Amino acid sequence: MTSKEINNQIEILRKELNQANKEYYIEETPSLSDFEYDKKFSKLLELEKNNPELITSESPTQRVGSDPALEFNQVTHTIPMLSLSNVFGTEEMEDWIEKTSKAASQDIFPLVCELKIDGLAVSVKYEDGKMFQGATRGNGVEGEDITNNVKTIRSIPLSIEETNGIEVRGEIYFPNSKFNNFNYERESGGLSTFSNPRNAASGSVRQLDPRETAKRPLDIFFYSLYDLDGEEIFDSQHESLNKMKKLGFRTNQNYKKINNKKELFEYIEEWSKSRFDLDYGTDGIVIKIDNTEIQNKLGSTGRTPKWATAYKFPPEIVETIIKKINFNVGRTGVLTPWAELEPAYIDGVKISRATLHNRDEIERKDIREMDLVELQRAGEVIPQILKVSEKNKRDSDSKKFSFPKFCPDPCNSELLHSEDEVSVRCIDSSCPNKFERLLQYFASKNCMDIEGLGSRICSILFNEKLITSLDEIYSLKDKKNELLGMEGFGELSVEKLLESIENSKKKSFSNLLTSFGIEGVGVEIAELITDRISNLIEIKKYSEDQKKFRDFLENIDGIGPIVAEKIIAWFKEDKNIDLIEKFINLNIGTKITEKESSSNILEGKTFVVTGSFDKYNRNDIENIIKDNGGKVTSKVSSKTNHLILGSNPGSKLEDAQNNNVEIIDISGFLALISS
Repeated sequence: MTSKEINNQIEILRKELNQANKEYYIEETPSLSDFEYDKKFSKLLELEKNNPELITSESPTQRVGSDPALEFNQVTHTIPMLSLSNVFGTEEMEDWIEKTSKAASQDIFPLVCELKIDGLAVSVKYEDGKMFQGATRGNGVEGEDITNNVKTIRSIPLSIEETNGIEVRGEIYFPNSKFNNFNYERESGGLSTFSNPRNAASGSVRQLDPRETAKRPLDIFFYSLYDLDGEEIFDSQHESLNKMKKLGFRTNQNYKKINNKKELFEYIEEWSKSRFDLDYGTDGIVIKIDNTEIQNKLGSTGRTPKWATAYKFPPEIVETIIKKINFNVGRTGVLTPWAELEPAYIDGVKISRATLHNRDEIERKDIREMDLVELQRAGEVIPQILKVSEKNKRDSDSKKFSFPKFCPDPCNSELLHSEDEVSVRCIDSSCPNKFERLLQYFASKNCMDIEGLGSRICSILFNEKLITSLDEIYSLKDKKNELLGMEGFGELSVEKLLESIENSKKKSFSNLLTSFGIEGVGVEIAELITDRISNLIEIKKYSEDQKKFRDFLENIDGIGPIVAEKIIAWFKEDKNIDLIEKFINLNIGTKITEKESSSNILEGKTFVVTGSFDKYNRNDIENIIKDNGGKVTSKVSSKTNHLILGSNPGSKLEDAQNNNVEIIDISGFLALISS
């Protein structure tokens, strides 16, 4: 095949695949089956691999083709991406129409009504028919350059049939139907979950590695069209929406041109009910003056346009009965109450349980079993009990609910209640109600770093009663045959697991102390303690004299009286004393170690490490910092000197930027200690 023929074939495949994307994501009338699409895509990949000089940025294969960014560059918007004012209810809506008409000195109808999508606002720019920039809204004036991440969203075209430069703005969202499965997969992999689809969308778009964004089922609706100078191209909003659709941009088809107040309130009424059937979150309706000449005449005030507003839907409140108040026991033993409810439907979602938060919340609202309560979904996501209904009728034998004195079955250990704290907790390290989560924590990287002991394996070992106490991890080698007889345990995986368990015995005393899951004792507090007490035998002796132990702890800068009391309470619990003895007998955490710094070059400097690194794990980097006299903290503050940035950093990057903390990559850090 000649180079011309190869080039022609590549162009044909690209056009077919781009057309298929448009039909599937924009027009929702696919003409290619998944099999046919994958076949053409594979062929294009093969041709481009063999002819890399023919690869272009707008090829369908290049949606994930860039290296992770160290950080996002800032983008200044040509015109600000404004926020919207809000109106609540019919009266406020009519008031907005009257005031806006008066300011415009004319009738502001027709209006265009669009559903307000609960996601992340973005700007996408094209020149000569090719996408060249994607940016977040940011503060409205400046946003973050997320071009490579935007390219991974298949409903956003990489190229369009329009040679003039344009900017389109829209809302990236996470489909409701895929949210629960996505969270389940993250939880199964030991990752944190998102509280709602909007946070999932925002977190997904702001990944430094586009390959991570590509794994998320993101989608978008576009709603604004400008030229690259920030000027409207059409005389009306509905014309802009029609043009965007023709160019291949996905617009929300539920918009409507409204000619009078009657039509407006009919539209509001319709979507107040129908919104629950949608596969995306919407908390209101965006209402815009259709005529762009009137828009320009009115302008904006501060951060909000005068020619648009958002009508906010009121949260749906239902009444139901609390059948029973139950408790979850967290990893640190804190009891969280939750209500088992008579099933009720809110926003089309069946609700059968709701959190009660803590002891004070129950007492403040005087919530009791068999009460009729008012229920809503906070932020349209989390079920929340607002109050006891005014219609509620209590029997004469109704009593105020009180927290139990003993941990729920099968633990039954006495709970620790403190008048100074809201939390009530079980401090028994072998408590079955929390043990599975404690086991996962014990094996995590910041603790004993046991590779192969993830959430799924921990669950199996706990449910099969192969491990009922933390020390029993180290007797698994004697149960090798039992492991090999269980589903998911092969010869190689068992060998690797047992090897990792054996290696964990060499972890520092600080790691061991962290891994016990004592409330308030994370990596930093454990290190503050183990800087002064070098092994498990020594801390056991300290703990035998509570006054001496309290004085010792409270004299450590960074440990207050509340955390000190939690540590003391843990060390005086009989079952925890037994656990310490077992670890001493295993000779784990008993070695006396002298901490010596490699240098003091980082003395007086505070670091936060975030993200992942190719050649180092975060523990390695943190140990290097400490060995050279530096200090490591988990939170960014104005006192932080450097943020060491890896891929997928999360919110710490933004915290560093807000606090003007110097951001360095791993190369910059290594240069610091070698200078």
